[in-house]
Amino acid sequence: MASQERQADRLTILVICALNLWSFVPVGPIGLSQAAMGPDEPPTFVAWPEKGLGLSVDLTGFKRDIDQVKEDGRRYFTASHPTTGLNVSVTLEKVPTLASVQGCRDQLQLIRKGPLVTHGHDIKLNTSGELPTLEYTLRKFRGVRLDQKNIYACLAQDNVYADIQLSKVQYTTADASAFQSILKSVHLQPEPSKIIQPPPPPPPNSRELLDIGNALYRGNSYAQAIPPYQKAFELEKADPELDRTLWRVLIDNLGRAYGMTGQLTKARATFEQGIQADPTYPMFHYNLACTFAKMNDLHHAMRSLTTAFRHRKNQSPGDMGMPDPRQDAFFQHLMKNETFRNLANDLTATKS
Repeated sequence: MASQERQADRLTILVICALNLWSFVPVGPIGLSQAAMGPDEPPTFVAWPEKGLGLSVDLTGFKRDIDQVKEDGRRYFTASHPTTGLNVSVTLEKVPTLASVQGCRDQLQLIRKGPLVTHGHDIKLNTSGELPTLEYTLRKFRGVRLDQKNIYACLAQDNVYADIQLSKVQYTTADASAFQSILKSVHLQPEPSKIIQPPPPPPPNSRELLDIGNALYRGNSYAQAIPPYQKAFELEKADPELDRTLWRVLIDNLGRAYGMTGQLTKARATFEQGIQADPTYPMFHYNLACTFAKMNDLHHAMRSLTTAFRHRKNQSPGDMGMPDPRQDAFFQHLMKNETFRNLANDLTATKS
């Protein structure tokens, strides 16, 4: 399946410098389509009219985040629960051959070998039955307790694969029933005879584009997040609408997305444009230091890191505090350098 390679590529991207702005990303529903799925609603149907099949899933209480057909032809849908924080994503993909349960098992085996899963805990791969699943828990990230539960599931029918992913931060055993209830409700079936197609939405504004980018960014789809982020950035230059906090989120996430995809020159240019407009915001300097570290530019990495800590009091409301560069994976290779190591120790020892 083509989706196997896409999923594997997505999982191999290192999630570095990504948690610094975690509290900035809105946890509520986002996206172009925000219609609530109330308690009296029937099961959600992810329609795919041109393929003759769709996916039915019970998402009572959830809100749609993204509902679209991607440029490569895959059907993509995400929803989030505003109270529990449980996130659901569905991808439907047509293949030239007959889809099979074995194809699903092969895909989950491929995901199982990815870096995020291998660094997880409580990994369980269940390849029996018609709905194979893979689950794991990411307990910590850079010292921050996450307890993020992830479950991947796969369905096959005719020449269509359905990939389902459930995830929730601060997972407890009390959440298990919600996960299982959703998985039990999943079915591939012919589309209902009557589907009310919503009118096409107006062109998204910069806030909507930011929300779309954030949804993709949170799913580690950094390459896919770049176009909406970049478009939002261009709109903001022409006609600013975002407040300062959201504008900082846009610059930081766009720069990081470029960095995560190896486009370091663009990442550097993005952070430098942010610094030009907002020179005392420390996270622009910190993430620029991350970029220089990735470039193996010790001198500029140290200079940007020093500037970041000099402006540490100028963080946005809701920031989680300055990261510890000694624990940041981006700087681990530089920590072998005595000069950088001494600088990192001095900066983290500074209280103001």
